[in-house]
Amino acid sequence: MLEQIFTSDDAVRDPTKSAHSPIRNFFRGKTVFLTGGTGFLGKLFIEKLLQCEVREIVLLIRSKRGRTPRERLQRQLEREPIYTQYSRDANYYWSKLRIMEGALEQEELGLSEMDIDYLRTHVEIVIHSAADVRFDLSLKASFRTNVFGAQQLVNIALRMRKLVSLLYISTAYSNCIQEVVEEKFYDTDVDPEEMMRVVEAIDEQQLDTLSPKIMQPWPNTYTYAKSQAEGVFRKYCDRLPVVLVRPSIIISTLEDPIEGWTDNIYGLNGVVTGIGSGVLRILHLNADYCVDVVPADLAVNACLAAIWYTASQPYDAADGNERVFNCISRTDNPFTYRNVRDFCEEFRGKIPALQTLWFPTVTFIESATLHWFLQLFYHFIPAIFFDIFAKMSGREAKILFLYRKVQQFADALEFFTTNQWTFKNTRMRKVYESMSEDDKECFPADIKLVKWADFMHIYVLGLRKYILKENLNNLEQALKKFRILKLAHYTVKTVAYLTITLVAFVLLRSFWTNFVSYYLSVS
Repeated sequence: MLEQIFTSDDAVRDPTKSAHSPIRNFFRGKTVFLTGGTGFLGKLFIEKLLQCEVREIVLLIRSKRGRTPRERLQRQLEREPIYTQYSRDANYYWSKLRIMEGALEQEELGLSEMDIDYLRTHVEIVIHSAADVRFDLSLKASFRTNVFGAQQLVNIALRMRKLVSLLYISTAYSNCIQEVVEEKFYDTDVDPEEMMRVVEAIDEQQLDTLSPKIMQPWPNTYTYAKSQAEGVFRKYCDRLPVVLVRPSIIISTLEDPIEGWTDNIYGLNGVVTGIGSGVLRILHLNADYCVDVVPADLAVNACLAAIWYTASQPYDAADGNERVFNCISRTDNPFTYRNVRDFCEEFRGKIPALQTLWFPTVTFIESATLHWFLQLFYHFIPAIFFDIFAKMSGREAKILFLYRKVQQFADALEFFTTNQWTFKNTRMRKVYESMSEDDKECFPADIKLVKWADFMHIYVLGLRKYILKENLNNLEQALKKFRILKLAHYTVKTVAYLTITLVAFVLLRSFWTNFVSYYLSVS
């Protein structure tokens, strides 16, 4: 496995080996409109849909950083290893992909009349994967992307003549104010369309001040906006074939199209990368709480399976809840933060990263007060010493800045690491159970079958390769550095404990001497 993840030819699965896959046959020859095709999940959808031999994938892509939509897509296809056949047959990819320039924040998604007419007459399946997942985004910006964009997509979907399914990919935490999250639509506190008008009408600076009160009790703009977006789709369940899938925390791929692939450090990716690189050394959480994660390829397969399943079932337009699915792991295959730490400690001496700042170890603290206090000793004081040493060596002092970023990251996660939810997934399980054996092979989606010990090996290797950009050719050098850092860590730890013991001894001795002197003087 150690070599496999670093040799893409060995890691590539052959999802087309079965010609008797009902899900694949369902998608074959269909035209799919995909938003978010340049995002993490969207990239995987492109490859999987092409494996299903769809007629065409229509992609909504904006210009960005001086690159046109086509330039962005070409760069993506050339650089990302998940497009396993692109180097051999680029023409096939381009023959199946149609680009439409636009953006979620614009009226009609910024599409031309010609583009909208094409969607209206050709599209059979819509997959709305696009979202801005940043927790610290302003409420106005989050609404423009996540809620206004949803409304504009719905407006266009209402005109699609051949539409069979409209999938909205939400998040299991869109209703995180509920302790138990069921597979149903939840009432929104305010009508989403009315809330959009309010958000647009208020000055951004004033809105930033009011945001905490508007969102309460949601922890951030992302989860609040996603809950409102669900409300948008709920309003049109009687007129559109809406399918809602709520994945929990999406992490690296398990195996399809390659093992361990990811392109971001959101959520658990950031936690494990931070721990493994020796940067993240203390976290505020309960070690026995479950971290609800789903490998990205399983999430994609679950979404495609949900589309197939709902399209083959009679639809009661009066009850949109029958098309809501929670794609989660805690119910079927629980995995705790303690498990995460144990696996990180197991692998740290086997496949360390050369970029490791310090010996990888992490402490989980349940008390918010104690966590705040210990951050000074685990993060900020060491960072100051690192920066002083860097300046003395003529190098740039940047560790303290790094730890400020780490702290912002940890603060953003705190609500999710200190709370726990029960997610119901009865309907999602029905989808898994209705799949044929061929579909289970071509579209593995059942989290019950994941062995976390095996996955964590793949996961850590993937983060090392795709996030830290390190291959196995530096492993010997990384192991040498690891041994030095381990010696330094335990040396510093021993000196610290001896110093604390000495100080405690001196203080206790002084106290005892003073106490005896006082007692004798009184006697």
